[in-house]
Amino acid sequence: MCKHILNAQVSIRAPCCKKWFDCPECHAEATDHELRKTNEMIFLCKKCKKAFRKDVNDYEDEDEFCPHCDNHYVVEAKTPVAALGVEGDDA
Repeated sequence: MCKHILNAQVSIRAPCCKKWFDCPECHAEATDHELRKTNEMIFLCKKCKKAFRKDVNDYEDEDEFCPHCDNHYVVEAKTPVAALGVEGDDA
């Protein structure tokens, strides 16, 4: 589970090391190399667990959905928000 994007709908296969990550930040934390850029992305839907490819040069609105289950995977990212709280009776 990604700690950077709380509502990640897909995992992404890194073209450089061929490993799966939920986001670029997860890749950066787990590896000792930069994420290689590519025009063909390989995704793994978290809903149906099936992989699919997308060409970023030929990306259209209908490409925001998993071709296997129609899960909408291009959504506004929900990121963790740091909160300061006070516990106790004297707060």
